Amino acid sequence: MKKIVVILSCFVVLTGICCFAGEPSRAAGRLCSYRITSRGLRVGELKTAISPVSRPDGRAFRFESNLAINANLLFFKVAKSSHEQALVTEHGTLSYHRQGQENGSESSVDAHLEGGRFHFRISENGAARSFEVARGSYDFTTMDCPETTMKHEGETVELRILDLEHAKVVTRKFHWVKSEEIEVGGRQLLCKVVDFSDPNNNCRRWVGFDERGVIITRQEGKGKSGSYLLRMVALNDAPA
Repeated sequence: MKKIVVILSCFVVLTGICCFAGEPSRAAGRLCSYRITSRGLRVGELKTAISPVSRPDGRAFRFESNLAINANLLFFKVAKSSHEQALVTEHGTLSYHRQGQENGSESSVDAHLEGGRFHFRISENGAARSFEVARGSYDFTTMDCPETTMKHEGETVELRILDLEHAKVVTRKFHWVKSEEIEVGGRQLLCKVVDFSDPNNNCRRWVGFDERGVIITRQEGKGKSGSYLLRMVALNDAPA
């Protein structure tokens, strides 16, 4: 069960990359809603919001997400909620904040990039610790969606990823399996279907594009305690 929740949390972070990888034609916001199911039963929901931010050094977006999982089933027992915020520019992630609860335990992560290092402060049930991760030790953060840079079907790459929620650099392997057309909100989107894995995750993701950027439309994952499906059910563009 813990494995499934970790993978879902990873997705929450990664939905923030809808901003730059697709080179959108104009700065614009986006609201997305997702349904989470396990073995055909609904167990939670995820809502995300992306809005443009004015900065003198270039384009930036603010990302927010709210995750709620509440399941009391034989194969899936968990009560989890979290709220996340991040500031992302075309040059990478500048800051990240997460506050959450899981089965009565509280945790928070505050992080920002400064002086070539990501500075973290993590609190778990009142116990806090601080440390830093050098910018040169990773290629992308979990906000950057590096699979969008893959050039052709069948391609496989390995990259160093800074997992912002867990403040750890992991080696993640990506494989572009195929392309597939997915309908979202009455729109037909041609998606990259990409498998990725690292020590904490084993997932398949559908990543599409439209005139405003990248959209993660679907994700499937499986852990020791079972499998899940996260699917977009609503997509709304906010004015530029």
